[in-house]
Amino acid sequence: MTYQEWAEEYMESARILKERIDKLKKQSGNTPISELRELNFRINTMYMMYLDCTKTAELLMKRRGVAY
Repeated sequence: MTYQEWAEEYMESARILKERIDKLKKQSGNTPISELRELNFRINTMYMMYLDCTKTAELLMKRRGVAY
């Protein structure tokens, strides 16, 4: 596997996480207050994973010699 292929896998994971985050944010408008804290925790956790994926992809592309 090349650095570029590896970076693309991380970017695909980031895209999937972003889609899920967006869905959860839309859902938060209909969520009871009693469950909102847990939902926000899930969103924040996924967002941290999203940031990790994008940063890792960026570093892999730089390692290859090309930046996103």
